[in-house]
Amino acid sequence: MPLMSTCLARLGSRFSFIFDPVRMNVHYGTLGLLYQSIGEMNVSVEDDSGNIASLPFTKKEKSFFIVDQYQKMCSLTFEAFSPLHGIKLITKIVAPFWPQDEKTSIIPAYIINFKIQKLRRVRWTKSSNKATFRGFLKFGIIVPNAQYQFEDNLIRMTYPVSVAGNYSTGEGGEQFEFSQEKRKNKCAGISSDMIMPLIGDWTTADDCLKIPFDLNAQEEQNFSIGLCSYCDSPLFERFGKAMQLKYISLWKNVDEVGDYLKSHYDELITKTELFESIWVSSSLSASAKNLSALSFQSYLMNTMWCTDDVKDWFSVWEGSCGYNSTVDVTYNEALFYFSCWPQLLEMIFDEWPDHVKTNSNQATKAAGAILEHDMGFGWTANGQSYHHQMPVEENSNFLLLLYAYAKWFGKESLFNKYSHSIKLLTEYLLCADTKGNGFPDIGTANTIDDANPAVQYGRDNVYLGIKRLAALHSAGRIFEYLNDSLLSNECKKNVALAIDTLSKNWLGDHWGVCLDKSAKGLVDCWAGSNLNCDTLPGWDAYSIYTSNGLLYLMMIDDMPPLNIEKLRTDIVNSFSKTLSEYGCGHSSLDKNNVWVSMNVWRDCIAGYLGENLLSNCDRYWNMQVFANSLGSEKPNCFSETYLNNNLVWYPRNAAVFGILFGMLRLKINGPNAIICPLNVGCWPIIPLTDWQNMKILFVRVDKADQNQTLNIRTDTNDNKSPFFILNSCNDKKN
Repeated sequence: MPLMSTCLARLGSRFSFIFDPVRMNVHYGTLGLLYQSIGEMNVSVEDDSGNIASLPFTKKEKSFFIVDQYQKMCSLTFEAFSPLHGIKLITKIVAPFWPQDEKTSIIPAYIINFKIQKLRRVRWTKSSNKATFRGFLKFGIIVPNAQYQFEDNLIRMTYPVSVAGNYSTGEGGEQFEFSQEKRKNKCAGISSDMIMPLIGDWTTADDCLKIPFDLNAQEEQNFSIGLCSYCDSPLFERFGKAMQLKYISLWKNVDEVGDYLKSHYDELITKTELFESIWVSSSLSASAKNLSALSFQSYLMNTMWCTDDVKDWFSVWEGSCGYNSTVDVTYNEALFYFSCWPQLLEMIFDEWPDHVKTNSNQATKAAGAILEHDMGFGWTANGQSYHHQMPVEENSNFLLLLYAYAKWFGKESLFNKYSHSIKLLTEYLLCADTKGNGFPDIGTANTIDDANPAVQYGRDNVYLGIKRLAALHSAGRIFEYLNDSLLSNECKKNVALAIDTLSKNWLGDHWGVCLDKSAKGLVDCWAGSNLNCDTLPGWDAYSIYTSNGLLYLMMIDDMPPLNIEKLRTDIVNSFSKTLSEYGCGHSSLDKNNVWVSMNVWRDCIAGYLGENLLSNCDRYWNMQVFANSLGSEKPNCFSETYLNNNLVWYPRNAAVFGILFGMLRLKINGPNAIICPLNVGCWPIIPLTDWQNMKILFVRVDKADQNQTLNIRTDTNDNKSPFFILNSCNDKKN
């Protein structure tokens, strides 16, 4: 791939890297996203004559003759060529990860492996006749305001950190002013970082770790170092109570982190490479694999895992917006939890009831309660920071997520645990339709908050109408389980009404954006004033969001009685009418306003409906290359949006885990699973992985038949051909 900005991160520990070869620097720091410092990373070779070649993360040294890079799910590799030195340097930075393994995934550390090979030529350029094939390899991090202590073979760094300060996202809300006055607990601490040897006889010199190499008697040499970080200050605040990062409960200081990294080096590398082999061994395209890797690391960069003396707390920031566990973002990113780590979603489920607020807007005259859009901004979760509610959107998202999760994993007992919240959120949804047509006309501001008014808050919005009916379908099932026949029947009645209304408003080849084309009385949530038009522009446009609320029900094979052929027709026609260079816009009136994760989500749904849109990953990946290469204004990592918005460093495209769901048309309901693959190839069934025993289930499809289904038992590893187990990253790749 071209040299481009990207990131690596740890799960929940905040310690993350943004690599920016365009501006020749790195964003580095123990507090991670939004709180990093711009510094330099010195990865260089120097020969006996003082000739230096460096990776493009420092302006102080001359760069290598040629540098290539490629990224896998948990690692970033640079291949650098220097004919002057007669060497090829392969630098691989590893962010250890294995699902449901806390220490492997949380440890605030990176492994950096180096391989130096003798270079005879690159293209038609031969190695210099002055090349000695020997010299020194150096590694160092330069961070503003850091104090350095150089020992015999390691470097210690300490620097002050603070979660206070002002930050503006351009979206509004309390994050505009975030300082000590907004919190009850302290905002500042000290980070203790360490660069340490893992393989090789490293020493300290020139503010770096340094090791000699000599390729005159051998073709290659291998070395390795570790980079660790640690901050023991309880900087996170949850409803006024201080909490510390989870890793502090696992390691007492940075030296313990370093000891664990060194003693578990082989285990960390083996697990990480096996996890990466899920994608390496699959038949996904290169673009899909690249998109998955950038999306996953951008997601991890937003995660925060904290603890106190009572319980753990997990959240995911909303990228450049900084909100904790935005409900509509969690709705999409949750495909990662369904695939790899369900316990993380259960922690979020536990946190949301504290953000269920009784409806205080008397103008809506709706009963029940509203789930807050988010839990707070950044290192504080004292309540919603976003400046307006999205009642129908977020209430529906919670109900759909909870119902699907419980059925997928056979955990219906969660219905009892959250019965109070379920009832309140459902009551609001039932009251959100004041016209009696089954579609919501109050509380309709939604997640698509940069779209035209019809998409964003039009009444009788089709996207929200279908998502609400799907949520009420889910709630009806839940109330059946809870033996509440009154609410169950009320939900079923509303679902039937909504389906009838939807059927009557089919526009021949698609559903419009909303059923009510009047703008009278509609308030712009951003301006706080009425819209200045009589008819909503684009009310009848093609939209990519029609079926958005149905994916989870497709995944558990529990769809309401909708017209499946019309849903498929709507997706096919809307795709062609909304398509632009980097994907589909919100609607045919707004073609260039692309949200990548919403395109990926639509593609997953299309798969379940029998349409293969996987080739669109080329478009989505091209947008990431544009957003992070020469010509970009900053390192954006995963960029959700094009230039009309700034949703960057964004976690939402953890939804990319779902492209395999759609490709396989995977349906799981407790112990039973069904697949009906769309394409030939080798496909991992990630949710059925035995993570504890490191056994990954694959299916090999030699002939795609949309009418053929394959049944799988989820409670056994004894599934026969065409299924097979991958348990070594050295197994045959495809």
